[in-house]
Amino acid sequence: VHGPDGDVQLDDTSGFVVAPCRVCGGRLRPDVVFFGGSVPKPVVEHCFDLVAQASAVLVLGSSLHVMSGLRFVRRAAALGTPVVVVNRGPTRGDPLATVKIDAGCAETLARQRLGDQVSGTLPS
Repeated sequence: VHGPDGDVQLDDTSGFVVAPCRVCGGRLRPDVVFFGGSVPKPVVEHCFDLVAQASAVLVLGSSLHVMSGLRFVRRAAALGTPVVVVNRGPTRGDPLATVKIDAGCAETLARQRLGDQVSGTLPS
């Protein structure tokens, strides 16, 4: 395993079978965006609306190497909305982050509430 954004070497996937549609027999595709795929425009626009309404944006455990996540951090920063990034190691969003916590998500959130760690930097 190399990194979190799809550059994983899998040992053996030959036994993996995608379930067929019971109606047409075609391949079922879950309502997710696979690595390298595109997020549907209506979903992106809805997320931009949510970012515009947010008091802050929290990024947990992402390198933000893919644009599908980074675009929302960029939008928040452009709007002056605080961005908090919790991730081990650098991310593409670090230059835009109001607060960067270089640690694992589980340990950070279990150790203390995130609000305690960044108090004074986020609006109430």
